[in-house]
Amino acid sequence: MAGKFNYELRNKYPHLIGEDTAVWERFVLKFPDRFNTVDYDVHVGSGIEPLDGIESNIVDQWRDLTRKRIDVIGWNRDFATIIEVKKRVGLPALGQILGYRFLYRREHSGIFLKPPLIICGQIAQDDIDVLDYFGILHEAV
Repeated sequence: MAGKFNYELRNKYPHLIGEDTAVWERFVLKFPDRFNTVDYDVHVGSGIEPLDGIESNIVDQWRDLTRKRIDVIGWNRDFATIIEVKKRVGLPALGQILGYRFLYRREHSGIFLKPPLIICGQIAQDDIDVLDYFGILHEAV
């Protein structure tokens, strides 16, 4: 399977904004052959059911807006890597990437997932230790 976008620098990246964009671009420049293709802003999960009284034409939009969003999925042939991009890593990033992996696997059981990856600008030793314990790859750029 292949992603929608070539793995390369772009003018804009769906879902990535501000400092996350700079972190992602440093990663792409440092590891130009890491992936073949990528997907950005990959929605997983079912979202939140709207409250009673919401107009029917807004219900699907509401569900879509409340779904979880994976920053990037990197592809090498048929192997996928779920990627979270952060300026600074903290424990919330661990919860995000574990949740994304669970939801993606539930929805795409036929895709082989490599260990997830957190790309960051800064990371503390405590966070490195926790990510290593849970088998989450990390790269500070």
